Amino acid sequence: MPNSSDPSDPASSDMATGDTASSSGTPRTLTQMFREWDDAALVALLLERPELAFPAPTDFSQIASRATTRHSIAQALELLNAFELWVAHCDTVAHCTTMSATGSSSPAGPPPTERADVWAARQRLLGLGLFWGDSASMRPVRALLTHLGESPPVDVPDPRPPSFDGAARQSPDLVAKVAAGSAFELVRRMGVFVEHCDHQPLKQRRSGGVGARETRAIAARIDVPSAVATAYLEIAQAAGLLGLSTDGTDELLVPTEAFDEWQQLELARQWALLTHAWFEDHPPSGPGTFKRLCLEAFGSPAGGYVLSAEDMRTWLAWQRPRRPKGFDRAAATMLEQASWIGVTGLGAVAPFAPAIDADLLGSWLPARVDHVLVQADLTAIAPGPLTSDAAHDLGALADVESRGGATVYRFSQESLQRAHRLGWSVSEIAKAVEHRSRTPIPQALGYLIHDLDRLATTPTGQISEPAQTVSHLSPRRGRPVAATPGTETADQLDPQEAASIVATLRAAGVGPGSAQGTASGAEMEGGRVPDTMLGSPLPTLREAVETGETVWFGYVDTTGASGERLVRVTAVDEGRLRARDSRSGEPISVPLHRITAAHIVRAGTRAGA
Repeated sequence: MPNSSDPSDPASSDMATGDTASSSGTPRTLTQMFREWDDAALVALLLERPELAFPAPTDFSQIASRATTRHSIAQALELLNAFELWVAHCDTVAHCTTMSATGSSSPAGPPPTERADVWAARQRLLGLGLFWGDSASMRPVRALLTHLGESPPVDVPDPRPPSFDGAARQSPDLVAKVAAGSAFELVRRMGVFVEHCDHQPLKQRRSGGVGARETRAIAARIDVPSAVATAYLEIAQAAGLLGLSTDGTDELLVPTEAFDEWQQLELARQWALLTHAWFEDHPPSGPGTFKRLCLEAFGSPAGGYVLSAEDMRTWLAWQRPRRPKGFDRAAATMLEQASWIGVTGLGAVAPFAPAIDADLLGSWLPARVDHVLVQADLTAIAPGPLTSDAAHDLGALADVESRGGATVYRFSQESLQRAHRLGWSVSEIAKAVEHRSRTPIPQALGYLIHDLDRLATTPTGQISEPAQTVSHLSPRRGRPVAATPGTETADQLDPQEAASIVATLRAAGVGPGSAQGTASGAEMEGGRVPDTMLGSPLPTLREAVETGETVWFGYVDTTGASGERLVRVTAVDEGRLRARDSRSGEPISVPLHRITAAHIVRAGTRAGA
């Protein structure tokens, strides 16, 4: 038996700090081998085994120490393919057997096979820090035998990865067309989904994610299965299109400013951003390196090979024989999601997918249009993918009736009333329809639009609810919108008119306080409106947060039009009022700078009391 102090003995320290090399120049310790490496080799090691770099090591001996722990070695073994693992097993067992029998430090190594393949495998093992020395005289780190066992392997794996030359094939051009169509649908549906969250924010559970009912609503909204809707939500969050906002005790998922910026991108670049988020930050389908490894199974996109889930399991069995549990399931999930994301088409990988090439995808996508063709039956046909502004307008004013080569929208009384409730005035709706249509507006549609004001007023004279969210027309979420030249301001109320309106509201029993027991306009000195109406609304809103009372507030939207609402305030923070409608309970978010007045509604008390 060799002396226990011999550094070549696997029972001695793998990370001895001595720098003395053997007469042949072979590193005699793992630490020395790391020290002799160039920067490129060290960077490659730390990228493949990131646990060696955190926390930041102070010297090479710390890297060597971490590289020899059982947990780190187990993770490194998961990176080896079947042939590399076999070579590691043979070299480890042969080294220990030879050392025990003869005291020699030259391992017998694996059985004869292609010398170049064995050499490449040994270089890989050295590069991962699982062995030290050189390819002619390799010594395993001590913990390696614990993981590999003492029995040498029997079967010799193929040194080459499995090929699927017998698999079915598709035309690469046809694959690209189908994948481009899926990419377009991904972008379109994502826009519809996140825009919907602007009007109806999703409540996030304390454990993360959203409830089953909300998931089903998302699925119905974008016409996908519930499992796919969940993936849309996860990808939107990973891409930064949705963020958390507090509403009292609830956490709501709402669009971010990044969504506004995303909407302005070209369609291909919108897809690239979503696909990159899916590759790198979507754990249910596996880490990014795992997804790229799976795509390598398809070979060159020019081949058009169609692989099944069974083919992928065969591929992974060779590429990662010690892969973690659940990777086969993740591979099946990855293949399924890749088909509707646009990474694959007809079961083959798309030419623009491996590199997420937006420019190449752009050559397969039709140009965007900003108009539709309104028909006499109140439908509107989009002759191509719509620009973000046009899609926003049509999505607010109409419902999608069918999709395909051209999306068909349908205008109805319900869709127009919904837009009216979201803050669209009659004139805005009429102008938007006229601007987007390349055909004359049907008379029936004109009647529906101009009937909105009549339908919005009840027989008792109660004013209908204005915008659900005042800022929905803002081109940039959370940013103040500058007034455009020519904006009319002459219709703003002066104090006397405000007092008259408040008195009318009280008399009707729908304003800030009822007629009974409240001050009328005549009771106000000199016709002056109370300070709570003309002063800063902030104190009133904050008081309402504490008391939970109903608040009436007036506001001015982005077009300069005024409106009012009755709400229960839940929070005043980050420059916004967050509340729920007093009747429908729908969440509302309004910038404070757009609120002109606020008043707590208390029956039987004076205004502002």
